Amino acid sequence: MVTISDLRKILGLQTANQVRNRIEAIKDVLSDHLRRGPNNQILVSEAGTRLLRQLQDLHDSGLTIKEASDVLRSNSVFVGAKEFPVSSALPQKRADQRQRDELITALKAEIAFLRERVAYLESRAFEKTEPSETSQWWEGLREDADVS
Repeated sequence: MVTISDLRKILGLQTANQVRNRIEAIKDVLSDHLRRGPNNQILVSEAGTRLLRQLQDLHDSGLTIKEASDVLRSNSVFVGAKEFPVSSALPQKRADQRQRDELITALKAEIAFLRERVAYLESRAFEKTEPSETSQWWEGLREDADVS
């Protein structure tokens, strides 16, 4: 287990706050590798140190800490997905695909309905906005302002 000051040296950072910012950026991925030591000191396991080193390498390559943490997080999800056997993941994939297909069908129906509704409303709006030859533009306002 290494401390924040050890991590600062390992990662080549200037301050302990930089280490804390990196820990905070991947806290969800790193949570299993963090412990509290004496005086509530943060301790990181070797696996956690590797994750922070990967994060720092991504940051050094030109990514922001947020972008680097997103990359690291997506890689850890992908690696975690490999741990499940194919046979147990297959029914879940089928259920997910079925849900996606149902959602796509529902969305297509809703889009078709909305297109019809927009066309109907546009035709009604077009009918109302056609200027009549005898009326002036202010006559509609006169009717609205007439309180008698």
